[in-house]
Amino acid sequence: MTAALQGSQNSDQEISASGEAQQSKESLSQIESSSLSPPDNERQPPRQDGSWWLGSLHLPESDKVRILVEYYFANVHPLRCFGFLHKPSFMQRLDAGNGRGRDDDALLLVVCALGALFFAAEHRAPTDLPANIRRAGIQWAKRAQQLVLGQLGNIAVENLMTALLLHDYHLRLSNFGDAFMLSGISARMQQALQINLEHSTDILCETGSGPSASTKESRRRLMWCCYISDSLIGNGVDQLTLIKEVDIKIQLPCCERNFLLQDACITEVLDRGQYLKFLNPERLPAHSPDNIGIRGHYIRFIAIRRKVLKYIKHLNVMKSPWLPDSEFSHLIQAAHHWYNSLPASLQFTPTAMYIRKETQQLGALCSLHALYYQTMCDLYRICAPSLYKLRYSFTYPPEQTGFLHSLQRDLFGHARNLALIAAEASRHGPHALADCWTPTVVYDCCRVLLFHATQLVEPAAERSRFLMLETLPLVRSNVKVLRSMEPMYAVAELLGNAAEKMLEKVEVGSETISSGQSIIPDEPYPTNEVDDDTRSAPGTPVQSAPDYVLNPLSIYRMTRKGIAEKHMPERQPNAFSPTATASSNAPLQRRATLQHVSLDPTAASNAPSGIPPSSQVPSYGAAQSQAAFDDLMSLFASDPSGWTWQPSETAIGSQYESNGLPPWEPTYVDQQLDAWVPMFSGQQTQQYEFQ
Repeated sequence: MTAALQGSQNSDQEISASGEAQQSKESLSQIESSSLSPPDNERQPPRQDGSWWLGSLHLPESDKVRILVEYYFANVHPLRCFGFLHKPSFMQRLDAGNGRGRDDDALLLVVCALGALFFAAEHRAPTDLPANIRRAGIQWAKRAQQLVLGQLGNIAVENLMTALLLHDYHLRLSNFGDAFMLSGISARMQQALQINLEHSTDILCETGSGPSASTKESRRRLMWCCYISDSLIGNGVDQLTLIKEVDIKIQLPCCERNFLLQDACITEVLDRGQYLKFLNPERLPAHSPDNIGIRGHYIRFIAIRRKVLKYIKHLNVMKSPWLPDSEFSHLIQAAHHWYNSLPASLQFTPTAMYIRKETQQLGALCSLHALYYQTMCDLYRICAPSLYKLRYSFTYPPEQTGFLHSLQRDLFGHARNLALIAAEASRHGPHALADCWTPTVVYDCCRVLLFHATQLVEPAAERSRFLMLETLPLVRSNVKVLRSMEPMYAVAELLGNAAEKMLEKVEVGSETISSGQSIIPDEPYPTNEVDDDTRSAPGTPVQSAPDYVLNPLSIYRMTRKGIAEKHMPERQPNAFSPTATASSNAPLQRRATLQHVSLDPTAASNAPSGIPPSSQVPSYGAAQSQAAFDDLMSLFASDPSGWTWQPSETAIGSQYESNGLPPWEPTYVDQQLDAWVPMFSGQQTQQYEFQ
């Protein structure tokens, strides 16, 4: 495929809000109202449905390739800003290719690999193992990565598209090291291609020369996709952020209908009500917001989220949140203004959901609202510092007790809405849960709900019992959602187990839990390590290393955990501290690592054309690990002021001197999950590794 194949899929027709203004205000309470891989021969007989082609080294025949491409456009294309492929052009070129050179087409390979994940999840048999389902298309992704890395000097739009899709693919399989490095490659590619600038001043393509309207729009969407990916990697830490908003001088993506029909139009830039400076004011449209689709609204809230995460990391220099001119107040106002300005067709109502489902954008709609409520939970963490283990926190005077309690109620309300969104999305099938950030968002929701019910409300209070009766069904629903996502995401099984253990512990001890008693420790995965006491004198600051200002499931954190040879100055004792000698004598023990699954096609000697069963793949030690789910207790000290201090010459810092702990992250994501569940011995999750 060439760069001309840039674009999208089914029409994102922005439905008129007329006649539906009342419906747009419907509350979230209305929403409340096949084995595709060869299994272990000792446990499961070989399937006879011919589905093993999903594990072959080469792409299948044209009709099957087309099916996988359709699954990609139906599930991945609508999300965030991945809609940079112009579907009509892509399909036209695919049909004209007659299968020639497909195994050397990196973009087509990764599109088919992503499509295979959703095809496999939808057509799985009841006896299929989630780990085997996730291996569908794994060889094609491997080949695509080999092609991209083998020609890094070939800086082209198509290679950038491939790198971004590979980044998303690796997150789905919990290959955090690959995802982290590919994000850096993508950022550098976009800088070299200068897609942060408009291709020309001829926005409406009136000169008749130069690229088509769909090609220009594709470049814009590609740039915004880079921006979103970089934002979710950076998590508000300047040192990890490679793309700055001030350098992006292009307009927001247009609605899907205009892109599909190659209809050039003018849209606003990132700042609301602003346009490209070189445009003639007389040519500006009367209703330009109508030209912005769901992607434009998503991008604008990502910009707000970046500010929220940066705020959380620098609470020590922020104004008290109850002040009317505080940074907290401004962020709340910005978030509420964004939410209240959403058109009726983007509200989370039954009508909007079924409309978006018809246009294959239900996953994008659910992701948009999950982003909002997860970010609000991140912002409101200032009222629950012990939940998030914030390095800096506010002290609320007695006269602000009412304000504090209102923040805590709002935090619970946002988590509750997240649970309702997840439950409703799950009811509509895998495509509604297609965003790879979803598992961590759902897990974090469990943490907030249970923490509020057990720690922020006095157990003896009358309302405590009613609150628990409301909370437990929501958490059970979240666990069910996590279980349903196991075939699509490697991390879902791990987080599902952790959430289930939390729930069991609360259900058993709900009558005896006292306020302030932590029923949920700090990490969601097994550990064998006991942290060293490397703290220095009280009052001395910790080094500002990104490891210690990011949540434990962020991509950077998980990447660092998988590096066998790494320097951690933030863990070393102060050479001038009286405790330095004693601390230095305590060796750092390595934590338990993940089980890895090789993507080497020779790993399954008895099934060369199939998906290697996980039971045939060896486990690797810490030296080969990309991202070990290990103990993160050192990230959450009860007394941050007592952490180790080091001279600035050895510090790994951001552009700011001090950072607080923020999740997804979430990411999600930017995964915003400061883990707080028990340590479970023997619990492991699988990770897939490119050889």
